[in-house]
Amino acid sequence: MTHTYILAAALVIAGWLVPFIILRRTIQRRCAQHGIEFDRQIEALSTQVKVLQEASDAATQESKSKAKDEATSLPVVSDEISPETVSMISQTITALLGRKIRVRSVKLLQTPTITADPWAQQGRVVIQASHNLSQRGHEL
Repeated sequence: MTHTYILAAALVIAGWLVPFIILRRTIQRRCAQHGIEFDRQIEALSTQVKVLQEASDAATQESKSKAKDEATSLPVVSDEISPETVSMISQTITALLGRKIRVRSVKLLQTPTITADPWAQQGRVVIQASHNLSQRGHEL
């Protein structure tokens, strides 16, 4: 009787051990395959990163050289605004607001770029909004 129990126990253990060994080897092979594929993808990505970095460096150098060229070739702009320009500004604002206005002064921005400093622009927006008389209860 004891031999049957030992034989039954050995069969149960073998029944669990054989699939465990087979699955372990299968998992190890698959992990090795995935590791090789991962290494290939890393190499491909690193070459792509190098190509993009070189392109970015070239574009940066090109834009810097263009900026230097543009900075040296900026046309000289006088600080004075012609009366025709002031008249056109006055007519545009009159058409926009729908009533006659008078332009007291017009000044050029001191920055050579097209867009001014965003902090300065936001400050101008706040100041211009504070001059809105209709918000303070005055009629136009």
